[in-house]
Order: sequence, then C-alpha cells, then structure tokens
Amino acid sequence: MAATKSAPGWARRLAVETLTGWGLPGACEVAQLVVSELVTNSVNALEKAAQQIAPEVPVVRFRLSAGLGRGGPVVTVEAWDQIPFPPVRRSPGAGEESGRGLFLVEAVAENWGWYWPDRQVSRDMEWCPAEPGRITQNTAVFGKVTWAVVAGGDEDGRPVGHGTGTNSAGTRRQA
Repeated sequence: MAATKSAPGWARRLAVETLTGWGLPGACEVAQLVVSELVTNSVNALEKAAQQIAPEVPVVRFRLSAGLGRGGPVVTVEAWDQIPFPPVRRSPGAGEESGRGLFLVEAVAENWGWYWPDRQVSRDMEWCPAEPGRITQNTAVFGKVTWAVVAGGDEDGRPVGHGTGTNSAGTRRQA
C-alpha cells in the first residue's frame, strides 16, 4: 500500500477481516494495535526519507501468518518498508505525542524484532531473512521487515493475556 497517513487504518481493517476469516477473532484487538504501530513506524520513516527514495512512490507491505505456539494459536505480523536501517525504540518525554509505538508492541507481543530480507521485496515474492553469513551492506538496500508475534486467542475466540515483551532484534521467530 502507498505509505500515506491512511495506510495504518487500511492495514488494521485488512487484519481484522483476515483474522476473523481465519477464525481468530481473539487476536484482532492486539493484532490491530501491532499492525497499526508497525505500519505507522514505516510510514513515518518513509516520510522522512522520501527525498532519497523519489521518484518511486514509497510503499509499505504487511503480512499476517498464523500458526500454533506453545499456548495455542499465534499470529505473526510483519511490516516491510524501503528504509535500510533497523527500527529505533525512542524514549519520548511525557509531553511528546509520538514515539511510543515499539514500547506498545513490546508490551502486547510475545516477541518482536526486525530483519533484512534476503532479496528485493515485490508484490508476488515471499520475503524471508537473509542468512547470517550473507548479511552485507548490500542486504540493507532491500529495506527491512519489523515483526511481532501475538497470541491468537483461546479456543472460544476470546483474547488472551499480553506477551512477555521480549525482543530479538535482527532475527525472526517462526510462528
């Protein structure tokens, strides 16, 4: 999707529609928050770097996947953008209106992190992490993927407790 201020809203709606269709309504509340924060971070970063990316229209891609974790279903949210730098967790002051997104993700996710994809991301291509031995300066030109794993709800579709707030920067945990 185009990296515009409306992208997080569209991403939230798509996430709810997808998770409901998968029979995971218990994941919707937390997944909406995570999708919103990860896509917003990408949009904000791309807005700052738009001059370097032009003439291309900056885009954000996000992907949901579901699987079984130790405690039941889990959903992995991934957001890709064209920024070749890791996400930065800020420490905003009490009066600042932004900068808390990754703190929120950490608070509700079972795990989160980021990675550089192994090749250029396109509409019809799967992206996956570059192998550690293959990560070079050139790998970062493919952008980055920020991800989080959230609980998929209990067997009745109700939300379950919040995550542990752990972080695995530079790695990806399969759901």
